[in-house]
Amino acid sequence: MSALSSEHLAALEPRQLDAAIAYLNLPPVGAFADVGRIPKPGTDEAYELSPAVRSAVLAVRGAGFSKPSDLLGIAGFGPSELQTVLGRTSDLTRAGHRLRPVWGGPEGKRALFDLIESAERSIHIQMYILGGDVGMELVRRLAAKAEAGVEVRLLFTASGLIISGGPSGTGIVSSLSELRSYLVADMYKRKRMVEAIRASKIQMVDSGPIGRHWRRRDLRALGVKDEKSYVAFVKARGTPDDWVAEQLRIDEHCALGFTNVDHRKMILVDGARAFIGSQNLADAYFYDNELSTDPKVNRQRWQWHDNSSILEGGVVGQLNDLFAQRWFVSGGEPFDWKAAAYAPAPVRVGNALVATEATVPGLLQMPMRENWHRLALSMLGADRRPIVRGNNPIRTRLMDLPSLAEREVLVEHCYPSDSDLLGHWAATSRHLENFTMVVPRHYDTVLLGLECDRFFPELLDAGVHLQGYDRAIMHSKIAVADGWYTSTGSYNLTLRSARADLELQFFVQCPEYGAAVRERIRGDMAECVPITPTALDRFRARRSLPFIDAIVRYAFL
Repeated sequence: MSALSSEHLAALEPRQLDAAIAYLNLPPVGAFADVGRIPKPGTDEAYELSPAVRSAVLAVRGAGFSKPSDLLGIAGFGPSELQTVLGRTSDLTRAGHRLRPVWGGPEGKRALFDLIESAERSIHIQMYILGGDVGMELVRRLAAKAEAGVEVRLLFTASGLIISGGPSGTGIVSSLSELRSYLVADMYKRKRMVEAIRASKIQMVDSGPIGRHWRRRDLRALGVKDEKSYVAFVKARGTPDDWVAEQLRIDEHCALGFTNVDHRKMILVDGARAFIGSQNLADAYFYDNELSTDPKVNRQRWQWHDNSSILEGGVVGQLNDLFAQRWFVSGGEPFDWKAAAYAPAPVRVGNALVATEATVPGLLQMPMRENWHRLALSMLGADRRPIVRGNNPIRTRLMDLPSLAEREVLVEHCYPSDSDLLGHWAATSRHLENFTMVVPRHYDTVLLGLECDRFFPELLDAGVHLQGYDRAIMHSKIAVADGWYTSTGSYNLTLRSARADLELQFFVQCPEYGAAVRERIRGDMAECVPITPTALDRFRARRSLPFIDAIVRYAFL
């Protein structure tokens, strides 16, 4: 096997070589094989490059390659091996991305509106909650863009019950906030926004409910009365057969309209740039002021701590496919989603590798035949955790996150209550020097907080460092392994996200982005206090509160 020569390198473009060096500098030598499948930690199948290539590079890499000539003379790494690497980095729907985290209310708000203002051809928004003054301001900006010729499509829960985040959908906090201000304010705000949208050139589709669309009034007015007429309707509009088939599978698990929601969150601009993460478009997430040093003030204002990221690169075109799928099956006016205005030819803007997972209801199930006796015992005070069947790929990837790391995992998640996932983390994280979870010290829902807190004794006993974010209510859903492998998106660490809702998660391999996320999480730790389980937490780690825990655990999570 011949080694590389200067002539081999001279035949390549500098940007190709820069991408190859960045790829070979990834900690495992090359990337984890996490596209379309879940890597198996500790096996050769977990990597995109063969063991021989990885071993040859690792033997001489040291602190990392800095220039193309560093690749010369590596025994076992010749022209063929370089071409394999170039092939990996040339797929610009996978490689060649750039990301930066935007943290908190003011920074996130500036980044969001700057992205909207940069649009020249198209804006596609898929969101759970749109509300409050931020929602109204966004609608005004979108209307102006639409008037200027930008195609704007907006998919969000425009009607029905917002299961979570009611006050965050309004920005109004009162003594009725725990009731979500639903009847008093939420519907009122959404009604005003919908009226403003319909008076503009913005195209809008209501994403609620996500299943059994033939029950919706607007589709009934178009002659859609049952499943058969619904299928005929969407197919006549050019909806691909596989999109229709997936929707019918979703319909099987969405008997009650309000119990399943579109929880995905993405704002796509010109098919090339995106705002992704866990923030809804509402006052609780986007505000102009810095958080008060008094946590009580921030909670009274209903201002949350959260984060998102700006993503640039070819995967945004694939996200547009996801948006188009939900738009079409939800009854939106058809459009050519493959046109350059929405999915331009991808270009290299960085060296980050991005894999996405978009999940639907029903991948994980809680069969009542196997759980009814556990539910009954929980009603009486026994600790009986639900039995689940199936596989949600986001959940499985997150379960394996500690196994992918060699030294450190930092997690900032708002609702850690998936007992199997947390138990797996406790069992597989002992080899790490540092496994830290930033969790809420204050919750928007008391019962959900009780359910999360009961797992803290088990995690602490396993050596996990738990830090409670104290400055405000926390809504983050982000984690980073060894400062380079990052998970971010809409997915909560709950069985609800695994079995009931539409979710979207991003898995990013990039040392620069990972380091930035790690520093942001470490910065948040300065606003934390160490978690000390209460006597109630320790009791509930072994027992259940009769009736209350059973209802929360088996009905809402």
